Amino acid sequence: MLQKQNSGDCSEIMTKVCNVADRIIQNRLDTGTSAPFALQLTNELKTDYQQLNNLFLVKCDMSLEIIYIRRIIEKVKELLVYTEQSLTQIAKALGYQKPTELSKQLMTYTGLTSAHFKQIRKNKLEIIRRQQEKQNEL
Repeated sequence: MLQKQNSGDCSEIMTKVCNVADRIIQNRLDTGTSAPFALQLTNELKTDYQQLNNLFLVKCDMSLEIIYIRRIIEKVKELLVYTEQSLTQIAKALGYQKPTELSKQLMTYTGLTSAHFKQIRKNKLEIIRRQQEKQNEL
């Protein structure tokens, strides 16, 4: 059980929590619904959420909620760079009531706006376009 892990096992516990968070996020994007993070985490890891959160606070120096938000932000960055979806569309798909809430989280955790990630997408597409033009010339 997770409560018996020692301090060196933060990365192992973190991996398990991140995997659950990623599944919840992807399920929400795919279906528009998902179980609340705390409930699904408790069910999958078969441990009490509050005990696990306390363990994370002590051993990993962050709460489970922060980890979940960070995983959301990683997915948002990926979607902004590799899809044509806007931040508003992504926020809606993730169940945010207001896109500004997701925008604030993105700024808080990355220091960057969604426009920055869209610019990365634009730059990548331009590189691909140039490479294709070069190949067509050959």
